Amino acid sequence: MTVEIPTTMRAAVYRPGNLNPVIEHDHPVPQPGQGQVLLKVAACGACHSDVFLLTEALIDDRTYILGHEISGYPVQLGEGVQGIREGQLYVVYVLVPCVRSTNGQPPNMNGIGNDGGLAEYIVVEQSQLVPVPEGLSPEIACLAGDSLITVFNAVHNNAGLRHGTKKRVLIYGVGGLGHQAVQLAKSYGATVFAVDYKKAARSLALELGADRALSLSEITSETAAGTFTVDIVIDFVANQQSFSLAKAATKGNAQSLLSVPPSKIVLVGASADNLPVTPIELLDFNIQVIPNIYGSLDDLRSALALLADGVVKPIVHTVPLEKIDETINALRASAVLGRRVIVPGLCE
Repeated sequence: MTVEIPTTMRAAVYRPGNLNPVIEHDHPVPQPGQGQVLLKVAACGACHSDVFLLTEALIDDRTYILGHEISGYPVQLGEGVQGIREGQLYVVYVLVPCVRSTNGQPPNMNGIGNDGGLAEYIVVEQSQLVPVPEGLSPEIACLAGDSLITVFNAVHNNAGLRHGTKKRVLIYGVGGLGHQAVQLAKSYGATVFAVDYKKAARSLALELGADRALSLSEITSETAAGTFTVDIVIDFVANQQSFSLAKAATKGNAQSLLSVPPSKIVLVGASADNLPVTPIELLDFNIQVIPNIYGSLDDLRSALALLADGVVKPIVHTVPLEKIDETINALRASAVLGRRVIVPGLCE
């Protein structure tokens, strides 16, 4: 590859003690080693996980580039790399080759502990690269690398939905992940309900195929009255309020301890709340509570196929790297409808 590569780049860096990323204009461009590839970052999604890290809810004394929803083009190959094509767009699977947690800090992955994609360049292992189907733009394709792989794992693997299902499914939180989950669950044939405190998010859910969108007051009153029940809740908020309402919506299905299949609550959010539940509740109402995080390499390939086939059509807003602070603050304020994606090459 003969692309001219600079020695420094712009990067959004996590530095302990800062509530926003620090934009560095002279960050060194990394060099690929054995089995590694230097990517020119084409797009990188901004995530509530980034906000969570910046709140210092978890103590992390490391310094690194943020961003873990990455697409890009190879511009330099390390020794031993074969089969990676110039001009091909790739998405990065950030959990390869290994994930480790030390001293109570978050596990290492690109964008958390290791340098991520909120920069002009990133070095990754060849094994992390998954080719993007032709026709998908970088800002759409990158979503397969975090938000949609997580949604697929929640809807397909943990909730267990399949084509032709008759299940009643509640999507709690119609944000960057939830609006994709509405579409995927609906594509399987589920009766899909959505709940969000924001009117705009409820309207979006209906536009994307939800059968009904409920406010917090509506779901609270209807679950209390026993007039609203579902088979599955996929909770993208996972705080005390959402979990209590999820229990109320699923326990109405209980017939006996032997009723099959059980109702499910799939927890996707990253709240630090202690969730109110007792073993006897789960037994009495035959409810399974399933934590959900990320997914497998095969799940990433499935997520890319969903995007390529138009099954999931994410709502995406692109912004330049220099507006990462504005984006983080908008995420903090729950003011982002859909998914916000950083494009390092985009001009202000």
